[in-house]
Amino acid sequence: MMYNVRKISHAVWEYLNQSLTPNIEQESVWKPSRFWYLYKIRLLETCWLQDSFLPFHESQDEYRTGN
Repeated sequence: MMYNVRKISHAVWEYLNQSLTPNIEQESVWKPSRFWYLYKIRLLETCWLQDSFLPFHESQDEYRTGN
């Protein structure tokens, strides 16, 4: 429950802190439903481009070596 409140509060904060002047990089969206739609897409894109936080082990897998 707390995660949902935090997620929504971050989206509301982003919505309220939009720039008032037109910007080439990121345009202001004043319709809340449209902003929520674009916010979720941007969040998914950033998660998709993020490196994995789990270390990748090819030959040094501690479970396979018997440790």
